[in-house]
Amino acid sequence: MDQELLDHIRDYLNDRCTLQDLEVWVLSNLQRILDSGDKATIAIANEIDADLVELDEGLIDEVTLREHLQSVISTRDTIPIDFSEIVLDSMAHATVAVETVRNSFEDPRPTVEVHLNHVFA
Repeated sequence: MDQELLDHIRDYLNDRCTLQDLEVWVLSNLQRILDSGDKATIAIANEIDADLVELDEGLIDEVTLREHLQSVISTRDTIPIDFSEIVLDSMAHATVAVETVRNSFEDPRPTVEVHLNHVFA
């Protein structure tokens, strides 16, 4: 169920289905999602349902909805890795470059996003 929901979100974000298609699928499968007992999937479905209500009421626009759905996908596709046991004997330097792109994208599967949390003593 989780993967089906994420696939439908990706289809919408990649313009392979309409917002109405996504809305119909979520509402048609909401009871199955609730019955699945998968807390993460239920939370996503509830967020989407709330976003769709806010969109219908004019509280958010479709751009905001797309941004939120992209955030949901990014969060779900993130694999947490803990490097807390690594100790460096010498001083280390790091450089980070960030660029944000706001366009339609093709399905990024498989994607691995690594978040590092270093503490230098």
